[in-house]
Amino acid sequence: VEERSEHPIAEAIVRAARAEGAPRAEEGDFTSVTGHGVRAMVDGAQVLVGADRFMAREGIDTAALSAQETELAKRGRTALYAAVDGRLAAVIGVADPVKPASRAAIAALHEKGLKVAMITGDKRETAEAIARETGIDHVIAGVLPDGKVAALDELRQGRQIAFVGDGINDAPALAHADVGIAIGTGTDVAIESADV
Repeated sequence: VEERSEHPIAEAIVRAARAEGAPRAEEGDFTSVTGHGVRAMVDGAQVLVGADRFMAREGIDTAALSAQETELAKRGRTALYAAVDGRLAAVIGVADPVKPASRAAIAALHEKGLKVAMITGDKRETAEAIARETGIDHVIAGVLPDGKVAALDELRQGRQIAFVGDGINDAPALAHADVGIAIGTGTDVAIESADV
């Protein structure tokens, strides 16, 4: 199912599955639900992969794996769930490792008197673990892609805001910020929406 998704987390899951030699099955009726997850039919079964909010939306109870999800979040991992035919099947922990220079870059921004915030779709526990590791001042977590503009307004409060993003979901926030900075490896629409 994740082979059809363009999301970086999907790519990581596919790489891990290939590395483990997982057998590949044919899928059909693929659908991506922005900010939630993906669904497809695989060997006659409906497979969902996505965030806990996707499972809740689809009426799938994640309580059986909540302890594992909490442990993953405390370690700075993003937890995704998989369900097959309406039944919870797995929790998947993915990490976006913090680059070694991140802490130093944030410290340099602090030396200039700037505050650094993170706006993320990740759960608060995951985001706060990363914030502690890097020195980020403020976390706004659990934000759906269309909520990033509102999050910028929440942070603005008379201040000027620079927003850094890389994906298609960041384009509105990049355009809305006083300065939008697209990461060079990001999607074309993000780069086109940014000032820098």
